[in-house]
Amino acid sequence: PPSWCFPLLQDMAGYAGTSPMADIEESNAEGCQRSGQRRFTRSCSRCSDTNGNSGLATFDTPDFIQGAQRSKPFINPVSTSVFELFKIGIGPSSSHTVGPMLACRNFSKSLVKKGILAAVECVHVELRGSLALTGIGHGTNKACVLGLHGMKPAGVDPSTIEPFLQKIKQTGKLEIGFHDTRKEIAFVEEEDVELVAEELPLHPNALICKALAGDGTCLQEIRYYSTGGGFILTEEEMLATGSSSEALSDSPMPPIPFKNMSDLVNICTEKGMDIASVVRTNEEARRTPQEVESGLEEIWSVMEECVNRGLDSRLIDQALPGPLGLVRRAPGLYKHANVEQSSLSAAPALPSMALMDELRWLDCYALAVMEENANMGRLVTAPTNGAAGVVPAVLTYYMRHLRDKQPAALQQGPANYLLTAALVGILAKEHACISGAAGGCQAEVGTATAMAAAGLCAVLGGSPQQVEEAAVIALEHSLGMTCDPILGLVQAPCIERNTMGATKAINAVALVLKSPPSMRQSMLNFDGILRVMKETGSSMDSRYRETAQGGLAADYEASLISQPELQEKVHAAMGFSRIQHGTLRRLKRDVTYKDLSAQLSLARIGTQSLSK
Repeated sequence: PPSWCFPLLQDMAGYAGTSPMADIEESNAEGCQRSGQRRFTRSCSRCSDTNGNSGLATFDTPDFIQGAQRSKPFINPVSTSVFELFKIGIGPSSSHTVGPMLACRNFSKSLVKKGILAAVECVHVELRGSLALTGIGHGTNKACVLGLHGMKPAGVDPSTIEPFLQKIKQTGKLEIGFHDTRKEIAFVEEEDVELVAEELPLHPNALICKALAGDGTCLQEIRYYSTGGGFILTEEEMLATGSSSEALSDSPMPPIPFKNMSDLVNICTEKGMDIASVVRTNEEARRTPQEVESGLEEIWSVMEECVNRGLDSRLIDQALPGPLGLVRRAPGLYKHANVEQSSLSAAPALPSMALMDELRWLDCYALAVMEENANMGRLVTAPTNGAAGVVPAVLTYYMRHLRDKQPAALQQGPANYLLTAALVGILAKEHACISGAAGGCQAEVGTATAMAAAGLCAVLGGSPQQVEEAAVIALEHSLGMTCDPILGLVQAPCIERNTMGATKAINAVALVLKSPPSMRQSMLNFDGILRVMKETGSSMDSRYRETAQGGLAADYEASLISQPELQEKVHAAMGFSRIQHGTLRRLKRDVTYKDLSAQLSLARIGTQSLSK
């Protein structure tokens, strides 16, 4: 790939600065210091400098493409940034890894800001609801430790995480704080990160952070909600806005305001603009055109690097984390595809069909990203980590297989694809949800499929109306999809589901661009599909919303009953014995799901009555 570099951006807090903790956020002047001048290049995005004495290596990614520190969804008009939706971070989950990591990091920052860090002797994190039920599988406990230490998802080098955690386990000490203001405290992850099955009333993904003095006095307690895609809100922010998808904006009015897809398509028609141009114009009201372009290049760079790492032939058949026994498939499939392509005269090892020959590349790219995600690798949330394989897979397929087939004048780079795709994800976030715990997998892979379809349709020359129709088809045929990861791991069915989403996205574009005009748009539009998705997610049984209590997850666990030794091994590996329930903190596995559902219903009714 071509090399490029750009100056580290000096003033990039256009939206991230809305965080209440922004006054003690890292200086945006920090950068790679290797060469005496602050330069940011594709090859020096990774800094070898470690974070203090912790041994954690970090990346010096510019702040404005690391994602917002807090969720700031806006409805009137749409003004969530592309760089809020596309966040550079680590796997395996945006809501269960990136969000909790940011929340715990903000908690440590608040201790510094309020001047109470010196009095803190103990920090306790209580994971609630889905964060507890699938927390070990998603690495939520690890993310909390990293966050308390002050690490950000976009900055940490995944290869240094496990040694760092092992050091804490061996010493029983954790350094918390922010920047140069730090304090070492006693910390045992198994005791100080607690998993409690009950949901808090406002959202299924919640965590409670507490700082305690030596005498047990609570110095500070903050409740956070991870609302999907790495976005977080405090309880006060949730109550002030009324829902995780509605908040008041303190940002200036964008140059081209719009509320929904219908508004946007009408604006494009009136002004003769495409969707990417409208989104770019609004982004350039926050930062310079050069900064926007550089940020998009960095997003694509991280996506492409993730794909390439996942295709490395040295990783063939490498085991994925956890007790499922799955191995990496992308490197082997990719190697076979290249061998078969370069040896057309040789008899293929697998049946060769024209359609399969095309799909195999797409499958490899999606698998590569998701297998990296399962290994806590570095990637871009798009719009979540559980669905992070779809958007980069389709973009990689376009760049490597479709772009050269277009006339030179029509060939496009990644920017227009990313801007168009991000717009679809932003609308889903603001008008529905992008959290599997709130809306099932339709909200994650379904949204990602619509994003990829819109982006591909745009770079292939589709009109704004065709882009909307491609997104409609892609999301329409993802409605009702459940989120039931086996053992709470983002592996089965998540990894393969991303390949299905990528394939569906390309098929949606083909239906739009290769078919004669239809009457579909008079019946369905993207705004209506989002309303249906939100209603469907609200009606979905919580067993099918990222709790690992139903569907494929329940069926797998039922199969373990006849294998008690394997069952015990699996439960130990996934930390099921740590999940507690009720005020007496009984083990979750001692309580029926019926009991839990009844208690959750009563809690919700009580909360609704109180709010009324």
